[in-house]
Amino acid sequence: MEPKALNFNSRDLFLIAGPCAIESEGQLRQVLQHPTRPTLIRGGIHKMRTSAKAFQGMGEEGLEIVRKIKKETPFDFITEITDARQIEKMLDVVSVFQVGARNMYNYELLKELSRYNRPVILKRAFSATITEWLGSAEYLFNLGEKNIILCERGVRSFDTKLRNLLDLGSVIWLKKNTPFKIIVDPSHSMGLTPYVTDAALAAVAAGADGLMVEVHPEPACALSDGQQALNLQQFDELVIKLKKLAPIFEKELRM
Repeated sequence: MEPKALNFNSRDLFLIAGPCAIESEGQLRQVLQHPTRPTLIRGGIHKMRTSAKAFQGMGEEGLEIVRKIKKETPFDFITEITDARQIEKMLDVVSVFQVGARNMYNYELLKELSRYNRPVILKRAFSATITEWLGSAEYLFNLGEKNIILCERGVRSFDTKLRNLLDLGSVIWLKKNTPFKIIVDPSHSMGLTPYVTDAALAAVAAGADGLMVEVHPEPACALSDGQQALNLQQFDELVIKLKKLAPIFEKELRM
């Protein structure tokens, strides 16, 4: 049975959380068995990495892990799609497809995704302008505006202290000038765990509809991006703060 399409209302502050990549069955179970576990789970099956020598994801094996656990524990699964040939294989487990920064300009992939009844999270490319980002979103218009979710994940800058420059100005502009949901990825924006929570809270204040945060049971052992992942205790602390902050902006945290 295919997952149902997700519906987000205007008051939702939705929190997507999980590991950068699915690494093992045990890893995913630890996240799902955590008392404050999210039901919107992110996890990479296929990973596009700068170096071909880096961990590229588990592929089909990772997909089988997700498929197995979903039969026992209901959750909505969100994962990056890197090639149109992967779509059919993922339809039975994926609730939302994510198009990563490297593929924002992959118009053929976007056109193919527009043929399926799945929301798509479209991440901003490393150096993309807002106009270019919205141009890519046009290739998804067949999905309908409510199924196109833009994700600010930071852009390149001349600074070296952080992984990227978190452009909260884009969130403010997009919320005032477009009908799209906009979420923020503070993990990729900041690139270092100590700054992720503060960036997440700032994103909510800027008007973001949601957050996508990397969470790993043991970040030091992660096969990808462990330096920017929250551990489970840090995730709990973030959730507590978001529950306090959301009502100030007339939002309700949805996990």
